[in-house]
Amino acid sequence: MYFGKFFALLVRRWLVIVPLLLVTLVGAGYAYVSTPLGYQWTGTVVMLAPKDGRIVRPPSQLEQTNSLLAFAPTLSTITIMLIEETAVSAGKLVTQPKDAVEITREGPFMTAKVEGATIARAKELGQQAFDLIRKSLDDKQRSLGAPPSTWVTVSVVSAPQDPEKLPKAKITKVGGILAAGGLLALFCAVAVESFAENRRRRQQPVT
Repeated sequence: MYFGKFFALLVRRWLVIVPLLLVTLVGAGYAYVSTPLGYQWTGTVVMLAPKDGRIVRPPSQLEQTNSLLAFAPTLSTITIMLIEETAVSAGKLVTQPKDAVEITREGPFMTAKVEGATIARAKELGQQAFDLIRKSLDDKQRSLGAPPSTWVTVSVVSAPQDPEKLPKAKITKVGGILAAGGLLALFCAVAVESFAENRRRRQQPVT
């Protein structure tokens, strides 16, 4: 019953609703055309243990070790140690409105997922994210005094391709405009109907 009354109201006030919906569609179309797509770049690296192990024994010297390789499972532990540091530093790479950088880990693997307004920006951020992982690992080993020959290294296992188009920004903006325009049209229709109903009541003779 309520739906029937509401539908009848929409039919009566189509002169209010239709123009507002048309304006909304034009605005949504302009937003879709003018909003840049954005691009996403993803790549994965893996930690590699040194071929000769974590201990080096120079002639006539005390043995030296890489403390990072003293854990088990070693390489997965290293990524756990690095993830918090790289996550904080990754935020410093975000310098433009559409930038986004996320670094995650799974076992000995670390994955960088970035977003940029252009293909070039996405590639730039992706390379910066990989460089950040390498630098964080090297700085950690250097601070522990690990011999260079025992250093864990980073190898790219999932080479990033050209950044993919990311229509999320377009869809979000167009969806917001359509929702706001639709609600505005309904609100205006109800408001006009309410005003007209009150006016009719005031004009009715008092008996």
